[in-house]
Amino acid sequence: MNTSTAVTPTPIEKTPGIGPNLAGELRSVGIDTLEALTKVGFWDAWQQLRRANPERDCLPSCLALAGAVAGVRWNHLPPKVRADIRQRVKAARA
Repeated sequence: MNTSTAVTPTPIEKTPGIGPNLAGELRSVGIDTLEALTKVGFWDAWQQLRRANPERDCLPSCLALAGAVAGVRWNHLPPKVRADIRQRVKAARA
């Protein structure tokens, strides 16, 4: 007897730290659930958003994505993680 239960995917707009604008942009690049975001990873998702919409090239979006993958709002990410992300974003813009 199979007792496993299917896990319902979490819609991206229900993910803590992901507002309606960011959720819409994530959907436009094919990321429509938290599970899809987690599979892609915050950095690759941010890069996809940058390619699709250069106006979205902002640190807060990257931090929000990282927080979502970690299951917390961006301001609850450890300071070292936030600093590392800031450096990566700065390098990506150079």
